[in-house]
Amino acid sequence: MNYLLPTMTLVALLQACSAQKITRFTACWMGRGPTLRLDCRYINITNNHLRYEFRLKRRKEPEIILSTINLNHFNDKYHNRASVYTERGLVQLHIQRYNTSDLGQYTCTLNIPQDLTINQTVSINVSKERLERCGAVSILALNTSWPLISLLFLSLLQAGGFF
Repeated sequence: MNYLLPTMTLVALLQACSAQKITRFTACWMGRGPTLRLDCRYINITNNHLRYEFRLKRRKEPEIILSTINLNHFNDKYHNRASVYTERGLVQLHIQRYNTSDLGQYTCTLNIPQDLTINQTVSINVSKERLERCGAVSILALNTSWPLISLLFLSLLQAGGFF
């Protein structure tokens, strides 16, 4: 009997379930200008080359800002303002001097060729009212109780020598 075939099938199935997945897509502003930063975070268990695409939809059809999925497309409108930073687990789009015409629904699509999963796509609505400064962590956004937050704050004060 050949026991190797079912084992290989099981390994392929496990890889397909956990190979590539977008975990978070967030937007914030930073620095002077200001610069809009979109963070597309993902997990990937392979070392295959990552391809990505960012789109913006305002009222009409979505327009591609830049893409390495579609033959390294770079929209002329964003050529002098958009840049990408990548590291394992993160693809960031930076749009310098962002303004009201840059507000809308952004989409991040990731593709890892020869990976067992299809393209991963996620969208986020960017509006002036909901955009926060990058790096700021809101205590209200933490999913924890106030007594725990109070205890943590008091511990920080004690560690800092304020007591």
